[in-house]
Amino acid sequence: MTLSARVLTALAIAYPFVSHFGVTLGAPVVPLLWLCLMFWASLPGRPRSPVLLALALACPVAAVIAHLAGHADLALRLPPVIICFAFAWIFGRTLRPGHTALISQIGERMRGELPEPVARYGHRLTVVWTLFFVILGLECILLGLFASPFWWSLFTNYINYALIALLFVVEYPIRRRVLRDLEHTPFIDSLRGSLRLDLR
Repeated sequence: MTLSARVLTALAIAYPFVSHFGVTLGAPVVPLLWLCLMFWASLPGRPRSPVLLALALACPVAAVIAHLAGHADLALRLPPVIICFAFAWIFGRTLRPGHTALISQIGERMRGELPEPVARYGHRLTVVWTLFFVILGLECILLGLFASPFWWSLFTNYINYALIALLFVVEYPIRRRVLRDLEHTPFIDSLRGSLRLDLR
């Protein structure tokens, strides 16, 4: 892992805590600027372009403007919605006819060509993850519209991540039961493989 990737990972892990304390302490501009740091940390290694340079300069300016206009809290409520629906799209687009479901793609990278029952299970699990992220996205919208900053932050920065982890944990024994004839990898290895998503 490169230094920039390590920095980005550290910033991403810390973001929920920064966001929660920024919201609850009345300083939502802080997590907005933290998002700018995450964007800057993702730039090394990418082809340089005027668009990326403009975005890199615009991010902190937009954060400060939102803060001065009194809309930093509103701006901070957008990223969770965008992220959830982005993941729903990443999973859902692979369900189109003629495409291999994303979970099945991960299985093929780990095991090679999959037997039909395993590929079918991967397709169904991809549907589950797609619907899961759609539901989370709708939840983020409703919380952003009707919940207090504290409850919005509690769900989007902590509870939703716990729900994602719970789905990983609950799915593993179900997989072992449904595909009982398959030689299963340990849970940690399975989790590592699942996290290596090809987002292209």
